[in-house]
Amino acid sequence: MFVFRVLLISVLMLVAESTKRKSSNIVLIVADDLGWNDISFHGSNQILTPNIDLLSLSGKGLGRYYSHCICTPSRSALMTGKYAHRIGMQGFPLSNSEDRGLPTNEKILPQYLKELGYSTHLVGKWHIGESRTEFLPTERGFDSHFGHRGGFLDYYEYTLDEKWATGTVTGYGLFKNKTAAWGVEGYLTDVYTEEAKKVIKNHDKKKPLFLMLAHNAPHSANEPAIVQAPPEDVRAMKHVEKTGRRIFAAMMKKLDDGIGEVVEALHNKGILDNTVIVFIADNGGMTSGFKMNYASNWPLRGLKMTPFEGGVRVPGLIWSQDFKTPQNLWNGYIHVTDWLPIFMNIAGAAPPNNISGIDLWNSIKANEDSSRQEMYEIDDRTGFASVIYGDFKLVTGHVTEEYSDYEGGDLRGIIGEPPSYNDAIEKSKVYGVLRKIGKPVKKIDYNLRKQIEVKCDRKDTDEICYPNKDKICLYNIKEDPCETRDVSKENPDIVVNMLQLLKVELTKTVPRTDPPLASDPRSLPSLHNNTWDTFID
Repeated sequence: MFVFRVLLISVLMLVAESTKRKSSNIVLIVADDLGWNDISFHGSNQILTPNIDLLSLSGKGLGRYYSHCICTPSRSALMTGKYAHRIGMQGFPLSNSEDRGLPTNEKILPQYLKELGYSTHLVGKWHIGESRTEFLPTERGFDSHFGHRGGFLDYYEYTLDEKWATGTVTGYGLFKNKTAAWGVEGYLTDVYTEEAKKVIKNHDKKKPLFLMLAHNAPHSANEPAIVQAPPEDVRAMKHVEKTGRRIFAAMMKKLDDGIGEVVEALHNKGILDNTVIVFIADNGGMTSGFKMNYASNWPLRGLKMTPFEGGVRVPGLIWSQDFKTPQNLWNGYIHVTDWLPIFMNIAGAAPPNNISGIDLWNSIKANEDSSRQEMYEIDDRTGFASVIYGDFKLVTGHVTEEYSDYEGGDLRGIIGEPPSYNDAIEKSKVYGVLRKIGKPVKKIDYNLRKQIEVKCDRKDTDEICYPNKDKICLYNIKEDPCETRDVSKENPDIVVNMLQLLKVELTKTVPRTDPPLASDPRSLPSLHNNTWDTFID
């Protein structure tokens, strides 16, 4: 009996150790300024994204995924699990010449995962602080970083232009950890894909992997060539009517192809079966105006930088081979702050208590209702605020009207016949991988993507509500996802309750601390070997 007990204890210890070793790998892929209507999983045949679509169709497409409306706030929320306004990171995004960053007293996602034994790697965009060494990714939990620290890069030259009072300032922005990555060549989306594949290939399988692949695409580049793609890929998009949109479509093809290659690399490494893949956009697309990229949030209202649905309701999906339920669309509310507690659950740990995020992992796996009922978008610098509670959304304050309309409808034009959706699916890398691992791809109903498609009634512009400091707008976003009709007069009690929610949340806002100089002369690339490098220390 004694020997049996010893053996039993030994076996249990081995099982526990084995379970510990098998913590799921996490691959987080982030697209930059991607609109609702820019992936074919949302119903459009203009821009085909077969690899992304198959991850949704064989995983979980997120029908109501929300982010902050602009990049620095959304990435700050992603890393901390906290609303950006609660940590002073709300408002306009960081410039390369600005001495500001995510407060270093905030513990962030890679630090949590590193403590749990993960290898942590960032490929691509950072954009939450670069003026000081202490702000950089490798000082904040990432084992390695290959990519850009600021808002975007030129896709071929890897430079970023800033407009200063003295003129345009240009600097090189591609880095490997803490040094400039000179000598790199190629289209930036491909460069990041290859680096991600290299991280996967070189990964030590004894440890779980956290890989964040934060693409530059499809963000705009330097003027005047604001959208850039290889000529052969642009030619393949000849069915897209508008020139700018055609180049954007080619950018999306490269992004989608790269995602397929990453999934294939995970399979070739033998770790796909124990990997959770998440694909999200950081915020809505910028159809026109400042840093436009010909993205489309159609038929949703508004652009990036607004609290309307086009700015905050964005593409998202989760894929895991462990998903057992046949339902491929999860329509519960999920917010960018929720990823930190979700990933902590996946890693086998409890999330911290002092965050905004909610652990929805078990609800998503079981296809149960979301426990999240409210979400906030607060920018006290621009002067707007919104709250979603249940089926309703209240917006108040100043929102730039030129970014608050319905744009992207004119970008939908197709010349002749678009490429075959089914052919694109069956030629994709993800399709081949799914077949190899035994997923019943032949049984996938491609019409499922119609379930996530947003359709709205004709918009009467005379009835559209534009909020200001003295006017609120209330929408039933379940019945009216395109925010065409203000229902505040019919629902005074709901208005009072939601204003009270907003009032309480506003008391939790941490004021943003801006540096005395918006364009700090110490950041001049000419002082740093023509790069946008750290400039305070």
